[in-house]
Amino acid sequence: MLRSIPRYVWLVAVLLLALRLGLNLHLNPGLEWNYDERRNARIADNYLAGRGYVSLDPERQQVLPDSFHATFPVFVYIGWSHTGLPRHYLTLLVYGAAAGLYLLGGLYVQRTLLHYGAEQGLAWAGAGLWAVSPGVAYYIGAYWWFENLALPLLIVVVYKLLRLYAGRKLHWPDALLLIAAVVLSCLLRGYLLAVYGVLFAVFLGLMMWRYGAGASRPAWGLGLGLLVALCLAHWPIFQKNHHMFGAWTLSNQAGFELLQGHNSVTKGRFMFDWDERTGPFDQYVRAHVPQLDSLNQYQESQARARLARYWVATHPVEEAKLWLRKTALFFSPENFVADAPSTTWSPFTALGHLAFFAALLLTLFHYRGLRFESRDALLLTPLVTVWLLSLVFFVGFRWRFFAEPALLLFPLITLARLRRTPDTEPPEVTG
Repeated sequence: MLRSIPRYVWLVAVLLLALRLGLNLHLNPGLEWNYDERRNARIADNYLAGRGYVSLDPERQQVLPDSFHATFPVFVYIGWSHTGLPRHYLTLLVYGAAAGLYLLGGLYVQRTLLHYGAEQGLAWAGAGLWAVSPGVAYYIGAYWWFENLALPLLIVVVYKLLRLYAGRKLHWPDALLLIAAVVLSCLLRGYLLAVYGVLFAVFLGLMMWRYGAGASRPAWGLGLGLLVALCLAHWPIFQKNHHMFGAWTLSNQAGFELLQGHNSVTKGRFMFDWDERTGPFDQYVRAHVPQLDSLNQYQESQARARLARYWVATHPVEEAKLWLRKTALFFSPENFVADAPSTTWSPFTALGHLAFFAALLLTLFHYRGLRFESRDALLLTPLVTVWLLSLVFFVGFRWRFFAEPALLLFPLITLARLRRTPDTEPPEVTG
């Protein structure tokens, strides 16, 4: 597989890798963690000090049980502390792993395009565009976010599923790779459980539709193995949270985020002032949940979720308008910035989204014989799922990050289809 890569691609890859690592170190010379992971690290420190999984609530000024974000990183930080190694070594390790997966993601973008019949030049151009796209190259890629590990793994998983759907036999190394990639990604980012859940449901449905029940048994075995692995991997988290709050939950974040996405003052995006006591949102919450300060984190999450559902039921017109606003925001040419309510539009992102909708319209209207293919469902499922998550909660550009490969690839695939003649054979792809 690697021997077929042209020499100029190796040179470009080395330059891109050097640029990425240089940005990582330039933008984070102290090798610090982002704010979410600093909170998780404090929980780990408190656990190691014998206080349990707790952190300081800045509003109540109390040390309280905390399971707001994903628990798996907390376990990692506890284990890392037991090694006695400085934490900035872990920062460097994650940067190194993300850099390696960055190159792997680019390679599998190229292989996905080849699988769809693109010529070598177009396939490598697509890989290059993905590698320099704003989110991958800077807005998220240049910083210490676990999305930099999970996104390339998603690209690999989608490619492997495309090959299986095309008729390739499932070998055990691929099965182990798929299961490990999905489990790790979901442990790092819980919302990917929804993305991969829908993706594998679509994959199994397509396999049944094309091959029938008998020939689809390996695919169902893969799905069952993945389900078992996910349950085993998340069981310690369920146990911890049940011990803390008496509820079988992975985190308490969902209720907080649900209410952020469904209220009269939201703009459809993350609310930086969601916990400011003098702000209209916090006053709205306290008016409907007067006992808010006496609730633990799980109870508060449930109370906020109930309030969100009540608002949706009593404001159907406003909810419909919010869907439109969130959809427009989701496909806007903004990119993620950790500490900014909004960002300037990126020309690259704007052109990419315009190209996606142009390709979509050309295919819908069968321009020059263009048609959707059943395998396109696998490619587009992450995009659709993340968009739906944005409607359920709010538009988060770290979530949209997982839709961006499809936004980039589908126009290039459409171009390859337009350039293909009836007697053109797609190039052979292995691996």
